[in-house]
Amino acid sequence: MYRYFIGALIALLIAAGAGWKLYEQENAREAQAQTEDRNRIDSLTAQVADLQQQNAQLNVALAKVQAEQQRLVVENDMLNNTLAQARLTGKIPNKLPYPPK
Repeated sequence: MYRYFIGALIALLIAAGAGWKLYEQENAREAQAQTEDRNRIDSLTAQVADLQQQNAQLNVALAKVQAEQQRLVVENDMLNNTLAQARLTGKIPNKLPYPPK
């Protein structure tokens, strides 16, 4: 009877040891996955910061281009008005709005 009890106790200790080993391995895998996720999050955060900086630079450049376009539209309108006036009167004004400044 004691043999069965000691055998069952040894089997229980072996099973507990194997379970503990599997538990430790699973914890190690989970810690590694968390570290990889953290590294990936840090990398993506850095990419987001870079893209936001590029976006800000592109917005400044776009505003500059739009201002230049607006200026050219105004100058084009002035030149068209001057040419229309010259066609009507037959006189070319002394100061033409062209070339652009």
